[in-house]
Amino acid sequence: ILTGTYASDMGPWTPDAGKAIRYRDRLGRSDLAVLYNVSAEFAWSLDQRSLADRARSAVFSSVPDAVLVSGAITGEAAAMTDLESVKAVLPDTPVLANTGVKHATVAEVLKIADGCIVGSSLKVDGDTWKPVDPDRAAEFMRIVREARGG
Repeated sequence: ILTGTYASDMGPWTPDAGKAIRYRDRLGRSDLAVLYNVSAEFAWSLDQRSLADRARSAVFSSVPDAVLVSGAITGEAAAMTDLESVKAVLPDTPVLANTGVKHATVAEVLKIADGCIVGSSLKVDGDTWKPVDPDRAAEFMRIVREARGG
């Protein structure tokens, strides 16, 4: 999360996109992509605007390399309507599903999102805290290639 103000069970969040970009610049890594999550896991936006409006504003003001759309917690899928609304207002910005993408849903998610960030689904027994299961990862990527026509 790099824009907005959020309430969470860990206290308030007030991120600073500028700080992240300045740090990237100090590192001399203009090639380092910065991804902005516009719907935080474990937190709720205090902004009254729609998710699509917040995403559009973040892209205009903070110029992320991609925008992430998340579900409420790790492993919980983002609502497809959230992905659709954000992608509709950001046709020229990569939009990624950030949570809850599973083997059974990745083909549908990729019809809307430009990509996804996957963790739990690739782990042993689908458990966030376990290591990556190479067989689960290979099967997931097989489904992705098939969904993309490859």
